[in-house]
Amino acid sequence: MFKSRYLSCLMILLLATPPLIAEETSASAQKATPPANKTPTTGKSAEKVEKHETPSTTSTETPAINPNELPLDEETKAAMLEVQKLQLEVTKLELLQKKNLLDLQVAHDKLVLENELQQAEENKLQAKLSTAKTRLELENALHAEQQKQLNQQLNSEHEKLTLLNSLQEDQNKQQELKMTTEVLKFNHSVLDLKLQKEKLELQLAVNEKKAAWDEQAMGEPEYLRDPFENGRLVITDRRIELNGVIFYGTAQRIIEQIEFFNNKSTEYPIFIVIDTCYGGSVREGLQIVKAIRNSRSPVYVVVKGFAASMAAVITALAPRSFALPDAVILHHQVMSLAIGNRTEQREQLQVLEQWTERTLRPVADKMGLSLDEFIKQMYVHNSTGDWREFADAAAKVKWVDHQVSDIRETGYRSKQDKKSDSDKDDESDLEEKVDSQGQRYVQLPRLSALDAYYIYNPDNYFRQ
Repeated sequence: MFKSRYLSCLMILLLATPPLIAEETSASAQKATPPANKTPTTGKSAEKVEKHETPSTTSTETPAINPNELPLDEETKAAMLEVQKLQLEVTKLELLQKKNLLDLQVAHDKLVLENELQQAEENKLQAKLSTAKTRLELENALHAEQQKQLNQQLNSEHEKLTLLNSLQEDQNKQQELKMTTEVLKFNHSVLDLKLQKEKLELQLAVNEKKAAWDEQAMGEPEYLRDPFENGRLVITDRRIELNGVIFYGTAQRIIEQIEFFNNKSTEYPIFIVIDTCYGGSVREGLQIVKAIRNSRSPVYVVVKGFAASMAAVITALAPRSFALPDAVILHHQVMSLAIGNRTEQREQLQVLEQWTERTLRPVADKMGLSLDEFIKQMYVHNSTGDWREFADAAAKVKWVDHQVSDIRETGYRSKQDKKSDSDKDDESDLEEKVDSQGQRYVQLPRLSALDAYYIYNPDNYFRQ
């Protein structure tokens, strides 16, 4: 019974379902069929497409079956009502599906139109690009032609410059060759001049060597332990000059030279040679006396011209002293300038007495006199107290040990470059003058102490 009812309902459902299946099949076929091409269509063609593609809404619908009119039981009627509800839902879904299909078709048509518009714009842009390309190609062709002409012009200029440079190089080479020839000639002349110069320099050098050889004395100084024999005194290069005035620094210079010769050798004597010495500082003079006494080598004093005051004391107190016959030696009292009050002058007088004791007493002792007797004899021999004697008389009173007749200076091995004092007094250095009466004359230089002029002068040309 139940099976028969079920079969009845199923048959009724099948009778109502075929139109729906046919519609779904038709819609699926339309979706699956793509447009023939994407060529844009406008106007009436588009309307035809729309009419063609729009699904028909006038399809035959199956008339609804009223279950109450059928001779069915209640359960069957209820099932059929349920089937009708389902059929209505299916219909609703179909309508919704159709609506979605229409929306999709509209969107598709919109996209097609947009694609057509974009294609048109692309075509327009392509046309512009083509035009611009053509213009650029023409401009490039024109520029290439201009560049070609410019290159040809530049090449022509380059060839011209190359020819000019080649010509200039040839000219430069010729000029350079000419200059090289001139330089060679000049160098040859310079070499000739150099050769002549070298010959002259060589000749001058030979002449200078000859002159220097002529100015040099051959051999060595004659060093003797006892330099005095038979009135002849031999002096070596171990000599020290003491001239002028003895003042601050003189003792240091003399002492340094004595020590220098001592450091070289202590075997041979050292000579202090006095040409003209006026004396000077007693302090400096006594330092020289002590240096002479303390020397490791014997130190001898030689007076050639004039030794006065402190120089006379140094001569008298030397271990050995020598003098030429015409040399003059002079002694007098120690002098000092006293300034101040009575007490100060007495103190200065005491100092003067002490200096007198230290300088003159040793000389008086050597003479065999007391200090007072020595001073007294000064005024006996000269009213001013300046007791002076030539060397022969000075040797008798023991102011000098030996009178020498000859002095050999073996230490001079070359000519003197500087003029001596005697050279400065030469007539060639004197200036001729004219007096108020128009007479020409020459002023003679001042003589040293105890000297005199012995000169032929009948017309008073030489004056003092």
